[in-house]
Amino acid sequence: MNNKPWQILLIEDNPDDRADLRRMLLRGSDRRYRFTETELGAEGLRQAREKLDGPFDCVLLDYYLPDMNGDEVLAALCDGEDLPPFPVVLVTGSVREDGVKLLRAGAQDYIGKNWMTPEGLTRVVENAIERYKLLTERKQTDEALYAKEERLRLALDAGAMATWDWNIASGAADWNDRLYELLGYDLGTVSASYEAWARRVYPEDLPRLEVLIRESMAQGKDYRADYRVLGRNDAMLWVEAGGRFECDKNGKSIRSYGVIQDITERKRTEAELLNAMLLADQANRAKSDFLSSMSHELRSPLNAILGFAQLLESGSPQPTPGQKAGIEQILQAGWYLLALINEILDLASIESGKLSLSPEPASLNDVLSDCHAMIEPQAQKSGICLSFPRFDSPCLVKADRTRLKQVFINLLSNAIKYNREQGTVEVKCTAVTAERIRISIKDSGYGLPPEKLAHLFEPFNRLGQQTTGTHEGTGIGLAVTKQLVELMGGAIGVDCAAGLGCEFWIELVRDSTPHLAVENTMHTELEPQTQENKPVSTLLYVEDNPASLTLIEQIIRNHPHLRMLSTRDGNLGIALARAHRPDVILMDVNLPGISGIQALKILLDDPVTAHIPVIAISANAMPRDIDKGLEAGFFRYLTKPIKINEFINTLDDALKLSKRVKTNETGQIR
Repeated sequence: MNNKPWQILLIEDNPDDRADLRRMLLRGSDRRYRFTETELGAEGLRQAREKLDGPFDCVLLDYYLPDMNGDEVLAALCDGEDLPPFPVVLVTGSVREDGVKLLRAGAQDYIGKNWMTPEGLTRVVENAIERYKLLTERKQTDEALYAKEERLRLALDAGAMATWDWNIASGAADWNDRLYELLGYDLGTVSASYEAWARRVYPEDLPRLEVLIRESMAQGKDYRADYRVLGRNDAMLWVEAGGRFECDKNGKSIRSYGVIQDITERKRTEAELLNAMLLADQANRAKSDFLSSMSHELRSPLNAILGFAQLLESGSPQPTPGQKAGIEQILQAGWYLLALINEILDLASIESGKLSLSPEPASLNDVLSDCHAMIEPQAQKSGICLSFPRFDSPCLVKADRTRLKQVFINLLSNAIKYNREQGTVEVKCTAVTAERIRISIKDSGYGLPPEKLAHLFEPFNRLGQQTTGTHEGTGIGLAVTKQLVELMGGAIGVDCAAGLGCEFWIELVRDSTPHLAVENTMHTELEPQTQENKPVSTLLYVEDNPASLTLIEQIIRNHPHLRMLSTRDGNLGIALARAHRPDVILMDVNLPGISGIQALKILLDDPVTAHIPVIAISANAMPRDIDKGLEAGFFRYLTKPIKINEFINTLDDALKLSKRVKTNETGQIR
């Protein structure tokens, strides 16, 4: 994935429309952008010519501007050339003809404000940039070929190139042998002429070519074209032709001559490459669909395994020591399997360029403090002593906070896992430059020899650890970690020697923007709450998986202030919600009949149920599934397998919201 931001020049006089264009581009893909904005065409031309913020990757040009129209701006940008200096996308109103007209004038694409979407705008910009690149390359190739032809005076190898010479006034023509062969004629069977050539051109291509030839003849200009002809035995051949006209003293074309080259193999190769790209895209989509399906199918049974294991662990009476040890093994294996699923999905998302990051100023103090708290139990269990740095002042870095914690947890877990007994792990922070900071994690383990270091960040390569059976793992974690660090604009490396331990380090970009101090909040385990005198709240759970339904029922039994209704059908769930008006609704997404998202829309559109918070509990855990659910209007989106503490906290938040809604209403809920 290319991290370089695209520089976009917005020439649009309406501030709201400019804001819409920025927002849609930022929402349409993971790519980063830098915007230069002008309200007038003249100012846009100045920016483009002087490249004050450029060079620009693309220009978004409004057609109607206060000082000049889009065609005038485009003509000034082209300055007599076929192409402007940058790709131009025309943003029109409701008149599509405006866009078509400017496409002929050099714009790479156009899009209407009335039918524009984030994905559509992003696709148009990406296609325009790619099309411009291809056109530029083609133009450069044509210019190079033209210069070569000028130098050689069309001195061609008769065995590889076909040539013609046509006297326009008399109609007489002369072909070399190669042209007869290309057109499927035997020598001496037909006289060379314009008509004889036209009979062997594909009927679908001939009108376009005749228009091109007439226009070039009238203007006395050279022309070049790709088209199809009928060769021997009427076999279809692709040819590329280049022609030149000679004019008399009055500027009238009197003669044409040129060359034709068989490009059938090139066209076949291009078609094969295009087909290969389509197949690769289909394979990529199939892989994503498979991973999504695999994730869903594994998460549903994991939800039951881990959910009931959590209930047994905290149940009353407390499990015996032997039972507790067995439960810990179930939980450890279950959470490990879940982590493996998540790592595979992360790796697939990174490889396809679809991983969504949210870069923001992140407090290194807070992130490392959270990681310390999360990793401490693992270290204590292994007898490892942890050492974390103290910060005298806040230290902010530009990173996705969640993914940064994932990076540190992975590196810290490895430092503990591959350490010596009673070993140490030391975390240090040092300033590399004024703009970058290095965080290093050093262990006292056994290290690695140089020949293994070269393969350290390869996916699924455990460097021989799989044969020892000492430590579980897949070899995915470090590959994902490296990709995440680089996607956040950082770098990662390792200093290691056999027998002396390893020191992994990452470098991140500092954030120097001033920020208001915020209180550091730490997530804590759910503490038992007093249930006395709490009003009874009603939950409705719509779930077709019996194990998941039973799990939530057993969780709710431990909370006397909660009463639960349930159904396995989305339509019946809507009917129960309308009849009983529960305080909170729990909703699976994949339901028989109608989906959870469809059911949610019906509930939100009904005044009787629109106020009820709906929590999604789903095994659809791909980032796009979560985003789709939250955009649809779910209060929260929990993925299976659920963590009971997280579930109860989310349920409490939803009940508080429901209570506030009831308190603020005047009269009864309708």
